[in-house]
Amino acid sequence: MSPQILGLTAALLCPLVMFVGLFLVLRTPGLKWRIAWAVACFIGVGAFWMRAADGAWGFVPAAINILGPGQQPGYFKATLPLGAIAAMFVCVSVRRVQKATAARREADQASGQG
Repeated sequence: MSPQILGLTAALLCPLVMFVGLFLVLRTPGLKWRIAWAVACFIGVGAFWMRAADGAWGFVPAAINILGPGQQPGYFKATLPLGAIAAMFVCVSVRRVQKATAARREADQASGQG
C-alpha cells in the first residue's frame, strides 16, 4: 500500500470520526453539556501532513486544531480527533447507565407486582 493512500485514508477518516461523534452527541438522550460536547467533537490534537506528490510526511504533536488541521493544495492533512473520541466515550457511558437504570427499574416493577 502506497504512502499516499495511507495519507488520503487518514485525511478522510479524521472528519468522519468527528461527525460520528457529533451524531452520537446529538442522539444521546440525557447528555449533560450537549453543546460543549458537540464543540469538543471538532477538536483535534496533533497534525499529520503528507505531500501527495512524493509521499514526504511529518507530524506536529503539539498542534491543537479546531475544525481539523486545515487545507492546502497538494497536501493530505489529518489530526487525532481526541475531542470526538472523548465525546463518543461519554455518550456510550451515558447510554450504558441509562440502560442499566431502565433494566433495574423494570426488575423492581416486576418484583413489586408478583
